Amino acid sequence: MDSALIEHWNKARRREQNARAQRHSRARRRELEQTMKGSNVFSHRIIASTGCRGKTTCPQPQLGFDSFLSYFARVSDIENVARILDAEGLDIGAIAKYGLISMGYCIDDTLFEKRKTLCLACWFSEIEPRIDSRFDIATVVLAGVQVLARLKGPASWCFQASNSSVPRMLQLNTHASAFLEIARHIGLTFEQIADDDAVSPFTLTRLDVPWATPGKAANLKPDLQPVLEQVTVDHHPYLDIIPFPSFRSRALSVMASSERALDEDALCFDLMHGGMQCNSSQDVSLHGRGNGVPWDARSWEVTPWFFRKWGMLVGDESEFIYKNSAWWWARKYF
Repeated sequence: MDSALIEHWNKARRREQNARAQRHSRARRRELEQTMKGSNVFSHRIIASTGCRGKTTCPQPQLGFDSFLSYFARVSDIENVARILDAEGLDIGAIAKYGLISMGYCIDDTLFEKRKTLCLACWFSEIEPRIDSRFDIATVVLAGVQVLARLKGPASWCFQASNSSVPRMLQLNTHASAFLEIARHIGLTFEQIADDDAVSPFTLTRLDVPWATPGKAANLKPDLQPVLEQVTVDHHPYLDIIPFPSFRSRALSVMASSERALDEDALCFDLMHGGMQCNSSQDVSLHGRGNGVPWDARSWEVTPWFFRKWGMLVGDESEFIYKNSAWWWARKYF
């Protein structure tokens, strides 16, 4: 058979396969959105006034993020524990699980899995009634830190970009690795991210870093280039490694306002709790949804509970973050 004819046939077949996959994806997304809207969970009218459950506001974090960091003797212990959780596809909730076990309590699988549908503060509220009144969540977390810090973690992170033109793909749930890879790209170390007093490299007062001038910042990946607020508002660099420019802009705008209504402790804990997830692209064609690389916002999603709680920063269902997340939700839940 003529090779040109075969090539023409192969191209036609690929076009039909892609079109069929796109139709299927759109159908799944419509079904998901109808389900969400039918339950009034994702209505834009309630985003700013509801918590992760979609009904009531969430409680304040049971401990401060600076207190959590102080439970580690050294920064290397923080990194070791983070690598352990990353390698196992776990989040900060696992620290509480191991803390409970070390204290003689048992946490059933159903309760542990429930953490995937709740913010960290609400999930901790589910645990609190199960422990002795002499203790609190801070005690449980401290016990978990002590257990995990004594273990020997992996020598390297699950995700690290290779030198080849095709980067190594993410494994499922390696979100800490993904955030750290973004940090590396903008010139931040793990130690800086873990330092509660660190200052963003993008602020105008930081003339000692390569991204302090707009011309050099243009060399960053598009989704990681600083928005105006990153340059004008002093902030901790954890906000710089969030892959959505609009989220960074809204968060810093709130921080710069007179009310300063952003609960940064809650936001930091929820990010460590899996509120934003980076997805791999090994199993399917993504049709423009990124290649599973952390510096491409299309590779990321916010989880449903995170959207409900932080909708004022995510934006409504007409915006990119929701649309991109809904695409990933459709793959996971339908």
